[in-house]
Amino acid sequence: MANGSAKRRPTIGMITAGPLIELAGEQWRGVSDGAQRLGCDLVCFVGSELNHPDPHKRRANAVFDLISPDRIDALVVWTTRMGQLIGPEGMQEFVKRYAPMPIVSVETTLGPWPSILMDNRKGMKQAVDHLIEVHGRRRIAFVRGPLSHIGANERFQGYADSLRAHGIPLDPRLVTRPGSFIWEPGTAADAVRRMLAEVQLPPDAIAAANDDYAIGVVSALEELGFRTPEDIAVVGYDNHTNVRTHDLGYTTTSGAGHQVRVHRKVNIDAAMPAFTTVRAPFHDMGIRAAELALALVLKRPVPQVQTLRTELVVRRSCGCLPTGLGGHAPAHGRLNISESATAHTVADHLRSSLGPSSGALPDGWAEQLVVELMAAGRGEVQGAGFLEMLAEYIRASARAGCAPESWWAPLFDLYRFVTARVSDATLIQELWLRVQLLVGDAFRTDAKFAYLSHERHDQTVREAGQRLVASRDVTELTDALVEELPRLGIPACHVMSYEAPGIARVLVRYEEGKLRTDFPETPFPALTLTPYRFRRDVPFSALVAPLHTDDEQLGYVIFEEGPEQGWMYEAVQQQLSSALRGIRLMQELKDARARLEERVGETEAQLRHAQKMEAIGRLTGGIAHDFNNILTVVNGNSEMLLRRTLPDDPRRTAIEDILHAGERAANLTRQLLAFTRQQVLHPESLDLGENLAKIGSMLRTLVGDHIELTFDLPDGVSRVWADAGQIQQILFNLAVNSRDAMPQGGTLSVEIADATLGPGDTGRIVGVRPGEYVVMRVRDTGVGMDAAVLAQVFEPYFTTKPVGKGTGLGLSTVFGIVQQSGGQIEVLSAPGQGTTVEVYLPVPHEREGTATAPYARRVTTQLGAGTVLLVEDDSQVRVMTRRSLETAGYAVIEAGDGQEALQLATEHRSAIDLVLTDVVMPKMGGPELVALLRSTGVAPAVIYMSGYTVDEPMTSEVLISKPYVESELLEKVREVLGQDA
Repeated sequence: MANGSAKRRPTIGMITAGPLIELAGEQWRGVSDGAQRLGCDLVCFVGSELNHPDPHKRRANAVFDLISPDRIDALVVWTTRMGQLIGPEGMQEFVKRYAPMPIVSVETTLGPWPSILMDNRKGMKQAVDHLIEVHGRRRIAFVRGPLSHIGANERFQGYADSLRAHGIPLDPRLVTRPGSFIWEPGTAADAVRRMLAEVQLPPDAIAAANDDYAIGVVSALEELGFRTPEDIAVVGYDNHTNVRTHDLGYTTTSGAGHQVRVHRKVNIDAAMPAFTTVRAPFHDMGIRAAELALALVLKRPVPQVQTLRTELVVRRSCGCLPTGLGGHAPAHGRLNISESATAHTVADHLRSSLGPSSGALPDGWAEQLVVELMAAGRGEVQGAGFLEMLAEYIRASARAGCAPESWWAPLFDLYRFVTARVSDATLIQELWLRVQLLVGDAFRTDAKFAYLSHERHDQTVREAGQRLVASRDVTELTDALVEELPRLGIPACHVMSYEAPGIARVLVRYEEGKLRTDFPETPFPALTLTPYRFRRDVPFSALVAPLHTDDEQLGYVIFEEGPEQGWMYEAVQQQLSSALRGIRLMQELKDARARLEERVGETEAQLRHAQKMEAIGRLTGGIAHDFNNILTVVNGNSEMLLRRTLPDDPRRTAIEDILHAGERAANLTRQLLAFTRQQVLHPESLDLGENLAKIGSMLRTLVGDHIELTFDLPDGVSRVWADAGQIQQILFNLAVNSRDAMPQGGTLSVEIADATLGPGDTGRIVGVRPGEYVVMRVRDTGVGMDAAVLAQVFEPYFTTKPVGKGTGLGLSTVFGIVQQSGGQIEVLSAPGQGTTVEVYLPVPHEREGTATAPYARRVTTQLGAGTVLLVEDDSQVRVMTRRSLETAGYAVIEAGDGQEALQLATEHRSAIDLVLTDVVMPKMGGPELVALLRSTGVAPAVIYMSGYTVDEPMTSEVLISKPYVESELLEKVREVLGQDA
């Protein structure tokens, strides 16, 4: 942030705590005026009290991290408010970060650096001296300021000094306890209420540690029935009040036109007297601080400590009669005009009192006033001419920016000068009363204009803020700034947004009343403040303020000082913070919408794929169901024939071939049913690592020696809810695919880990519930797949292998098992980059019931006993099953569908021991039949037969899968009827 000239002007930095109104504004203005007089640039960094208990205020101090010796030549630190929570030692530690930059401390000493102080002690002593010597007050109380405020403690010492000098004992009951670190009028009001409640004799005067406390003192006194200054005189300190930051009571007007009192802890109104106070020389201290800072840069000797004098300003609250409406008079005695004073002396005093504004008046105006008043005092002319002339000069000076109070002291001198030189003072005294009315009217007019001007200015700031806060993007924010900044009188504004900690990007560059677009769009180090140079022919003053929310640093803004300083800079800063946060939220919303649209597109594609797979599944499931009925007949009869055929029977080989072909066909239908999620699973709580480790040797044999096989199966991974045999089937199928993708060799790795699927996580299966899962990743270094192959990889019969080298059911089987298990699957692949398949299996959570283990086949030779109701819509399956049951010794009642079975069960209700029923049948399925039987009181044992699972609820979990053979059927029947040997 440097100048464009070849020789860079020195840049003075300033650190202070906001808000920049009243005191802090005068401090900034003092350093700014001093820097400009010296030909230096000023950059003021405004934060808050260090270690403030409010996190929002603490975030403002991030602006102090932007101070760099590369940009700032010397630093002025206004320590009092900034350091009152951390003390002198804390402040010394704080400024070490800026070494070796020269530093000037203001208001308190700061280690080895030179300091500019004000005489707090002597200033308060002078105020208390005035109460004692001029007004005869002897019982004087003191309202202490914050204990951490060094100046407040010095003012208390000045109070004690005055009492001691006048022989008045210090009564501890008349000294309040130190207040909080904030100068709140309410704190002083509470302290005064407590003090007056505890003492029998109230004080006759109260000195407050600053004017904000004085407001609270007068408000509390009024509430308790004491008059100020008649009963209790009051003096303050600073000659400023931060009324914008205080929650004061006030009077407003209701809709009916009645005045309504709004009550607060502190209530003030127009009846409150003007405070007698001590003017703190903040502006002068700022000027002197700038002078010392430049001297340090130029390596010139400077005094270690310089203390500036304060000034007592006497007004109504101490009991003095006003010597000018709103003005001030000397603290003691009368104004003395020496005998040697001339009209020229008084005229010079008039001109110097008005300062630069006197240039707006005609030549010789001061001498004309002296001559005219002398003539009126002698009776040579009417006083009306003097009054007309004075009124015109006051109006002309007001138009030039002169405050009416600047007139009072020199006019009083003029009055005394003339009075001392006329024989009869009657005329001049009468005229003097009219002068007082004239000046009083000027004061009232000025006050009204100042009020209206402030109101209009505040309204302008509010209107600008509404536009800024409503900005939806950077373009709207820029447009709002370009239109509103000229109305606020701010000549330049640079808005920077943080890209990352310490890295910023330019959002707005507005300089010299114009929008600039010639700035780098790339991020830059925030320590440089701007990535471009300021081009100014004359010294400038700038303010750097943070942009932040309660929980986020957004950036910072740089204002160049306009004709007016004050709260509007921080108002715009706060509005920019809100605007920038809103813009970021809007951008996040747009990004989220784009992501959502992308996800919607992915979901639509998944949905179309799922619908396609569902259609294929319905077709495949129907075929598999019918085929299972056929295979039940083929395989069942083949087994029966083999059991009844001697070993040397020449027909035995043909029957064995038929049975072997039937079993191969049954395996094919199981693959189809796995794809369509209709196979019968037997899930359990499973240690996945242990399950996979069991088949490691088999897997090595399957993939061959030319492929390196690695396992990463850590302990402590959650258990899964799955069918152990089907999980192994998944891994076998994936391993075969990987093996075929690496004909020249490669690496196949298998790993497991805990994982979480969130609402936004996607995969190939639609509708997977968010929650805890275990992921099994199978990676290979094979040829990989392109997008076209990836889109179809899970479809049945799709294969890229040569004819006769694959069925195309491997991955479709995997897909079905994972989907039926409640999991998720995803494939990541690209040509030449290998393939990774991720299988997510759910973690068990308090599942009802227990898993049913698959039944091992065994041959039984025991004969059964009992009656079986056989319900099967396929006649061949029914005939074969009935024959097997009857051969085993069971009585059989057969039905072709559920309705027929219900009728037969009603006729033979007491004789039926077992219902053996198909699940899916026309007219009425097995589960519905069983439910109706149970509702009528018939409660036999039940075995379901099915070629695939269905969504219908079943009242029993006993299920025999088609195709089955005779031995398997008879074993299950005997088990259910409790007839095992």
